[in-house]
Amino acid sequence: MKTIQINHIAKTEGHLSFVGALIDNNFAQARIETEEGARLIEGILLGRKYYEAPIITSRVCGVCPIVHNLTAIKALEQALNIKVTPEIAMLRKMLLAAQWIHSHALHAFFLSFPDLIGISNNFDFVQKFPSESRLALSVREWGVELARVIGGRTVHPINSVVGGFNIEPDFSELSALIERTGEILKKAIALFDFCRKQKLPRFVNPTNYISLRTSGEYAVSGGKVHFSDNDEEKTENETLSLIEEMILPHERVKRVKHFNQPIMVGALARVNNNYHELNGQARKCWDKLRQKVPCYNSFYNTFAQATEIVHCVEEIQKLFKKYAALRVAVGFEKKLKVKFKPNPGRGVAAIEAPRGLLFHEYELDKSGNILHCNIITPTAIFLANLENDLEKFLVENNKQGEKKLKHLVRTLIRAYDPCVSCATH
Repeated sequence: MKTIQINHIAKTEGHLSFVGALIDNNFAQARIETEEGARLIEGILLGRKYYEAPIITSRVCGVCPIVHNLTAIKALEQALNIKVTPEIAMLRKMLLAAQWIHSHALHAFFLSFPDLIGISNNFDFVQKFPSESRLALSVREWGVELARVIGGRTVHPINSVVGGFNIEPDFSELSALIERTGEILKKAIALFDFCRKQKLPRFVNPTNYISLRTSGEYAVSGGKVHFSDNDEEKTENETLSLIEEMILPHERVKRVKHFNQPIMVGALARVNNNYHELNGQARKCWDKLRQKVPCYNSFYNTFAQATEIVHCVEEIQKLFKKYAALRVAVGFEKKLKVKFKPNPGRGVAAIEAPRGLLFHEYELDKSGNILHCNIITPTAIFLANLENDLEKFLVENNKQGEKKLKHLVRTLIRAYDPCVSCATH
């Protein structure tokens, strides 16, 4: 029996380790171990007012606070029977796209991509590829600035609230950023072209890819949950009842399975399920890979993220054009905040985080106090699938030396873009 132990997987959000065993070269076991302490966010929210949930849950993660904020808001608005205006919906989609851009640019280029060229030290990586690194930082900075203008600050948004937005984002700042979309799009495509020249490990392991899906758009915050294994679509509430959460002994993270089988969420799942809804330049980028969908190689999640950066820049261009046209209407400022009163209710919402489907569930009493809170994060959902991939990958690469095998294990784990901070919420 050969054992593979990695005490710390660097360049991931949070702390995790890996232990694997290869038995007789034809059977393997793999376990991801989370090293974060319990966060207890769900318990902290009990008894608090509904409007505190979007603020507190955004603290679950410093990389993807926006999507926690927006998913909490969406679930609470369902519980409170709030229908938002098109103007609110457009701003939220732009804010979410900005979140994807800065998260993907960080992960795909600086955390995962160096593995493909065999550079473990990011300082060495930046020295070897200075112009490409500047491109990635420029694209990410643009996404961060867009999030600041719409959300109120770069981390932990304060402007997006239940019912809409506290104030209208500064239109002159927003317009100035949008004027740069042509430049940013070229940079995003250049980054993709640089990434796609690198060879990925060969690996095929079909699984059940789930993501939001709706006709006519690359779904991020609406539609139904699509299951690729049987081509079924379920509501967010139905999906919540179909997935099983488990906590193994001595673990701080929930694991999720669907009919006792692992499932995959994230950029690759979205591209597999929604390829035909990608914007034009993004679809051309994916086509350059000569990789048909569905793609069953999990290493391609990094390339899917690079594709989504291009898609998001294009999407922001389209959304802003519609938003600017609506903005000239009389009484526009009143359409950014919907009036409502607290009432008892239950709401379930799913939004596509950079790392995949994120679920929030709340139950409120008549005064708007939180009686129940449940959060299911993307990493908790795909953790079982990652371990399943690792087990098959260890068997297929059993002849590799220990050093090479550990490098490949790290590469596969980082390709998933795990967020342990979210998973141990």
